[in-house]
Amino acid sequence: MDELRKKTLVGSFWMMIERFGYLTIQFVSNLVLARLLMPEDFGTIGIMMVFITLSNIFIDSGFSASLIQKKDITEEDKSTVFFTNLLLAVAVYLFIFVFSPLIAGYFHNEALRTLLRVLGVVLLIDAFCAIQNTILTREMNFKLLTKIKLGAIVVAASVAIYLAYQGLGIWALIVQYILYSTIRTITTWIVAKWRPIKVFNRNSFKTLFSFGSKLLLSTFVAELYVNLQQILIGRFYKPADLGYYSQARQFQQIPTGTISHVINSVAFPAYAKLQNDRAALRILFRQNVRMVTFINTPLMVLLAVIAQPLIIFLYSSKWIGSIGYFQFLCIGFGIFLAVHQCSLSVLKAVGRSDYVLKLEIIKKLLGIVFIIVGMSIWGIWGILYALALNSFLEIFLNGYYLNKELQYSGLNQLLDMLPSIAISMISGAAAYLVWSRLLPPGNNFVLVLVGSIIFGACYLLCSWIFRLYGFEVLKAGFRKVISKLKR
Repeated sequence: MDELRKKTLVGSFWMMIERFGYLTIQFVSNLVLARLLMPEDFGTIGIMMVFITLSNIFIDSGFSASLIQKKDITEEDKSTVFFTNLLLAVAVYLFIFVFSPLIAGYFHNEALRTLLRVLGVVLLIDAFCAIQNTILTREMNFKLLTKIKLGAIVVAASVAIYLAYQGLGIWALIVQYILYSTIRTITTWIVAKWRPIKVFNRNSFKTLFSFGSKLLLSTFVAELYVNLQQILIGRFYKPADLGYYSQARQFQQIPTGTISHVINSVAFPAYAKLQNDRAALRILFRQNVRMVTFINTPLMVLLAVIAQPLIIFLYSSKWIGSIGYFQFLCIGFGIFLAVHQCSLSVLKAVGRSDYVLKLEIIKKLLGIVFIIVGMSIWGIWGILYALALNSFLEIFLNGYYLNKELQYSGLNQLLDMLPSIAISMISGAAAYLVWSRLLPPGNNFVLVLVGSIIFGACYLLCSWIFRLYGFEVLKAGFRKVISKLKR
């Protein structure tokens, strides 16, 4: 347990560096590109990424999670998955190539015909390093993964900015995606020791696919639900409207996605190692829920509070149309999202991919109904209302199966989350009153800075007074660092 905890902490450190480093570079490049390109360009790339994301899920087919979850894997297991991924990637790319004219016609955007065929190449490139990434994740070698990904994004983002300055428009974004995948794949092959052997074992395929197929369906349904908003907005509204929505969604997911990715990338293999000790697993999971909420919730509330001056300062006034979407996504959707991912990781780790599949089908079918009804009444805002309602209900749906496995229900999760949520709301109200009522308008940077300082001071003070779990963990870690520096 101590060795696993040490690996988990070290892995979390490197995953945090990788995720924050990657998103910082991507965020900075996106700021520059958002000023050089138009909302229509981001709307078009948003439509294409729907198909790329869903295709990658189908190509993976749950095999990555299967290799991580399985206690003992052989070289035949690895090679079988490698060649399966390659064959699926070729098949999916050919499908996209053939049907791209129909996709362009559906979205009333003729440019998609060529753009999607070019961007689809990333599916073939990514398939070549999927197993190496899975093996490094299983071994919790996040340090190497961090170096590879950060190096690739630095080069790709730099080239994209240069091309945008040269007036290449949306092609700058497409080159960025392709170049990132290419550099990451080549680097992984150079530094990773594993190489496939010429074998395809049917028994390995059946065993791994038995577990992974359920995750394939559940993940595919989940991503289809997430991207359904993009599909509907892209079909019935202007590309600029999708650009505003996509930018708001992407900005909102930076903190949530980072926290969720870091925690779950490290926690999933740690959960899997504790799958036979449910008491220890429940303790670790509950700690993660409280820690995720302690970090994610204040970020969501703060971003919603300072959204107006922040977006104008960062993206310029041409992105004002995304402010309302961004605020609602932070409060109504982003607060619970990271915890949902933790819940699904636990169920996968204990081998209950059937629960994950059932959950995703139930939740996403409900979500689709909510979205269709909401959009028919309130338009784009109806989609946002549907996301918020479904996100709240997920706590109790996930909790039903978590209670079966760990005796930790949705109500238990909500009770563990409430202290951070309440303190975040109080801090948000204080910060909003200061920057919106007491400070003169005009200098957006000052408004953001003062609002953030007031919020942070209020949140930390209340966390100290009420002794929140996350604050106690950070305080203990800070004391250890100080004591080491004094030696």
